[in-house]
Amino acid sequence: MIRLTPPAALALILALAGCGNLTSTAPQPLPSAMPAAPAASDLAQGAALHQEALRRLNPPAGQRPDTAEAAALVERAARLGDPEAQLLLATGLLAEADDDEDRASAASWLNRAAHQGQSQAQYRLGRLLEEGSGTPREPAWAAVWFQRAAERGQAEAHFALALLQIAGEGTAQAPAEALARLTLAERRGVPGVARYRAALQPRVPPAEARRALARVQAETARGAVAPVDRALVRFVQSALARLGRWNQPVDGVDGPAVRAALAEFARAEGRGGAAAYDPGVIDLLRARLRR
Repeated sequence: MIRLTPPAALALILALAGCGNLTSTAPQPLPSAMPAAPAASDLAQGAALHQEALRRLNPPAGQRPDTAEAAALVERAARLGDPEAQLLLATGLLAEADDDEDRASAASWLNRAAHQGQSQAQYRLGRLLEEGSGTPREPAWAAVWFQRAAERGQAEAHFALALLQIAGEGTAQAPAEALARLTLAERRGVPGVARYRAALQPRVPPAEARRALARVQAETARGAVAPVDRALVRFVQSALARLGRWNQPVDGVDGPAVRAALAEFARAEGRGGAAAYDPGVIDLLRARLRR
């Protein structure tokens, strides 16, 4: 893997700041539906362009880096579907964002990369959703992306999701699970975690803490986001609970009861007959939580 020196990375990010706009209006909610998966041939071409961009930034001795051409290659790679290029393009847009349009464009690129399983993009998308930057503020949907990133190894995402679970903001309160996530984040060196873990630990019985830690450690994921995953099921359970339509555990475990409750919500919203976890129904749930 080619690694960028700090000056080269900064130069590329600044060059990318003006690239890649996908939106021209005020920020809108990101759709729940997955973007169309790139063709294998486009992904291969995008990956090759991304690598060429990195070579342009790290030329052989005696040659000057070509930042402008590297930025153009990264943008082409992103449009072909390369998730690493999409993350880099979003980083550039956010670095110099001076209006909602730039941040909304960055959120769109992160959304594309996140659905392909790029864990850093998932975490950063969660941050934008939590803050309401480039997209309406949606702590509940941020929790979905934090969980997906955490399951793919992002320690910072464990910390972010734990704070939401402690406060019950956007997701159901879950002290034992939050403690488990804080423990994992602290073990992996995330700064600032220790004081939260120390404050929460006395509130969770040791046996319960051990069970939660084992469960969270076992919840791992790789690759592209599945149409129905633990994070989405947990979102549905938590959202329906807030609406008074779910009184069972919020545990991310799919089953007939969850699907029945979601189908009843869909009927009440005029979407009877929709498939389980239909993205349109998920969008309706998200809209209800934003009110």
